[in-house]
Amino acid sequence: MDYILWIVTACLVLVSFWKSKQKTREALNLAVKKFGSVLSLFLIVMVIYALIISFLPPGLIQQNLGRNSGLKGVFWALGMGSVSVMPGFAAFPLCAALKGLGIPYYILAAFSISLMNIGVITFPVDKRFLGFRVALARNAAALVVCLVVVLIFKWIFGES
Repeated sequence: MDYILWIVTACLVLVSFWKSKQKTREALNLAVKKFGSVLSLFLIVMVIYALIISFLPPGLIQQNLGRNSGLKGVFWALGMGSVSVMPGFAAFPLCAALKGLGIPYYILAAFSISLMNIGVITFPVDKRFLGFRVALARNAAALVVCLVVVLIFKWIFGES
C-alpha cells in the first residue's frame, strides 16, 4: 500500500513540475527545510525518550503505566501528557515504543490525547487569548473527553 502513495506522489510532483518548474522547485525546497526542522525536533524527542527509558528501571514504568496499573496508570498518563509539549509526529512514535514495553492501549490513549488536548504548560497562553474561564473550561472539557476515550479504548481492546 505504501508504494501506491509513493507512486501517486511522484506522479503529482511530475505534473506540478510540468506545469511550473519554478514553483515546484520552491515547494520542494520549502518541503526539505520543513522536513529538516521536523526531523531535528523528532530526534530530540527520541533522544529524551531513550535517556528516560535508559535511566528509569523497567519495573517502575510497568508499575506506574503497565497492565496492572489500572486507574493509577491512567492518571499518571494523563498527568504526563497534560504537562508535556510535543507534536503528534513525535508523540505517536513514542507511544509505539511504549507499546513495545507492554503499556496497554487505553493508557497510551490517555497519554497521547491529553498531550494533544490538555495544556497545563500552555494554559497562560490560552488564558491570555481566551480568558481564564474559557481556558479553564476548554481544559476541563478536554479532560472529560480524554477520560471518555480511555473508557472506550479499555472496552474496545478488552484491557484490564
